[in-house]
Amino acid sequence: MEPIIERFYNDFDFIKIKVNDFEYVFSSCGASLYSLRKNNVPLILELEDKKIFLSSPQFFNKTLGMVAGRLPVNYENNGVRYHLKDTGNNICLHGGVFTSLSFKAWKYKIKESKNKIDVIFTISPRKGENGFTGKVKIYNIYSLYKNKPGFKIIQKANIKEDSLLSLSNHIYWNLNTININDYSLKFNASKIGKVNDDLLMVDTIKTPDYLIFNRKSKLKFRLDQAAKLLIGTIDNTFIFDDKINKVLMENEKYLVKLKTDYPAMNIYCDSSLTPVQFVNNPNLKERRGIALEPQLYLLDKDSIFYKKGQKYNHYIEYIILEK
Repeated sequence: MEPIIERFYNDFDFIKIKVNDFEYVFSSCGASLYSLRKNNVPLILELEDKKIFLSSPQFFNKTLGMVAGRLPVNYENNGVRYHLKDTGNNICLHGGVFTSLSFKAWKYKIKESKNKIDVIFTISPRKGENGFTGKVKIYNIYSLYKNKPGFKIIQKANIKEDSLLSLSNHIYWNLNTININDYSLKFNASKIGKVNDDLLMVDTIKTPDYLIFNRKSKLKFRLDQAAKLLIGTIDNTFIFDDKINKVLMENEKYLVKLKTDYPAMNIYCDSSLTPVQFVNNPNLKERRGIALEPQLYLLDKDSIFYKKGQKYNHYIEYIILEK
């Protein structure tokens, strides 16, 4: 295995690695997965312009942190008061948007063993950055399997001082189609987070019927219902029913099996119509991709507050099968 490394603007690297039928391109910007192809077919939204990828506020395929999701700017947890960066409407989104971990240069190294290749990204955010107190060292590790079709993301951290932390990944899936209407999803989540008009979670409620996915369910009807609400697309956090959680997503060409020990997952459909060009398909317009974002549940305040010496350790695995 010889990775191909491209230096871009003297700040960020793009690292290409081929494993069996898969070609991965990672970026040190946001410890991200810039592209993923199987037999040269793009399976996630792949921007044509790397410059746009580095600067797009849609977090295309990037690691999210310090805290994924939306927190109020004036936030209190375990007796600590935080004044977080305001990214609009008194909300701190995904740790601060352009000054968050998603747009920072991460250090990286590549390690190969018999059954996998690890791309190990690390970052140590400056204490107090965007209002997040506490010193941590964060690891985002992509393990590329040699003996099965897929990869695992391992998200770890050493907590050197009390800190808030909840990581995720914002991969936008598009399995070689012009939209995601005919994709189906299946997972068990009988509760979701209820949001207010500012999209802040305020309560945990029973999952409404149109968002129940405990049987294989096509997305179009559910996305049409979600389009009538709030921001015009699905952007909901589901609380899984099980300790180890499985999500099945498929279309007529591919099946993606997601497994995670994260207790919740936000689902977001890209229907923003931002004028960006993708490699995937020139006809991509509305509902171009879907982000499945396993994460900690923000209303469980104890789960996102880590004391000095604690370990943060979670994973997200993807197995990708061609039909």
